[in-house]
Amino acid sequence: MQPWIEALRRRYLVQDATPLPENPKALGAAYVGIDPTADSLHIGHLAPLQLLYHLAQAGIQPIAVVGGATARIGDPSGKRSERPLLPLELVQAHAKALTAQIQNLLPFELTIVDNLSWLGAFSFLDFLREVGKHITVSYLLAKETIQSRLESGISFTEFAYPLLQAYDFYYLFQHYGCRLQVGGADQWGNITTGIELIRKLTGQEAYGLTCPLLTRADGTKFGKSERGENIWLSPARTSPYQFYQFWFRQADADLPKLLGVFSWKPFEEIEALLQAHSTAPEKRLAQRSLAYEMTARIHGESVAQSVERVSEVIFGGGTLEELAQVPESLFAQIVAEMPTYCIAQVQLSVVEALVASGAFRSKSEVRQLIQQGGLSINRQRVEAAETPLNAYVPLRGAYWLVQRGKRERFWLRLAEAGA
Repeated sequence: MQPWIEALRRRYLVQDATPLPENPKALGAAYVGIDPTADSLHIGHLAPLQLLYHLAQAGIQPIAVVGGATARIGDPSGKRSERPLLPLELVQAHAKALTAQIQNLLPFELTIVDNLSWLGAFSFLDFLREVGKHITVSYLLAKETIQSRLESGISFTEFAYPLLQAYDFYYLFQHYGCRLQVGGADQWGNITTGIELIRKLTGQEAYGLTCPLLTRADGTKFGKSERGENIWLSPARTSPYQFYQFWFRQADADLPKLLGVFSWKPFEEIEALLQAHSTAPEKRLAQRSLAYEMTARIHGESVAQSVERVSEVIFGGGTLEELAQVPESLFAQIVAEMPTYCIAQVQLSVVEALVASGAFRSKSEVRQLIQQGGLSINRQRVEAAETPLNAYVPLRGAYWLVQRGKRERFWLRLAEAGA
């Protein structure tokens, strides 16, 4: 196997591939296509972009296609039902947002193009003559993506989608010398359709390479929060704190794959990190490294540093004084993403305050927890039920960090401080 492909396999970045040349530079350029169906990428988009990153390191010119045309149709790949059609103005706004995100994701200049610039120039009759003529219905029906939708129903619109993506590949082949398309495993049928179209129209060879759709060790799909929500790259959709915590909470069993796919560290450095992690897994060295690297890449180094400090304060051994140093906006995000209970006044005992806020159902429940040594406020263990709440200096004048048992943490907030 070619060394450059083996390096990708070691990083869990290869699912399917056509026979590929020994010298990666013979490919000229490689592209990944992303349809702007939302105003932000999510982490499910990152693995194919990681492929593009490593291919660029091997001397292959990287190209990203933002599907301003194909997003108006909707890719049936991996979908059980047809997507709602998006209006042109919305697709264009999404395309603009994604273009900026993609360029910021990679540490080098890459070519970013919108397929509306060439597909939008086609008339329906011209497309049928120049493209549809060369791909048979039986060829498309053999594709798994199409077969999986035949029983439930697939419109002609979605049935024709592989032809649109195939023409993208042909156009890039002709105008940019692009001989390789990469994508997630669900794109294999679309990629091979493009290869077939290039062969039919030019008699030349093109190539395809896909990365696996990531799953965790327990078989569940990777890329969503515990509540089943996408983890977005936009801070307006997923806060930097929530983004960091997503990576930090990953299970030990998933770390070799996740570091291989997402980290830009050399493979030898990843292996050394995993070895260090295995000697003291309770320190979560690998999770910390991955969470910091991904947060810094997406949100910037200073934000990653702030989020890391805050996470250490809340879940580790950091000092509460560090919370005073983070931006107000970040502190507000953290409060919003943790349970918060309000009290109207501070002239209460700890027991009275926690029951009045609704955090506990009864005073006896709080007293029992205190007796067991399981209640802390602002990282200080509560020793007596009668201790006044104002014995603990509130953070930012209005917040107390409460820990119940080993895992549960929440905020107690003075109500007059605002909603």
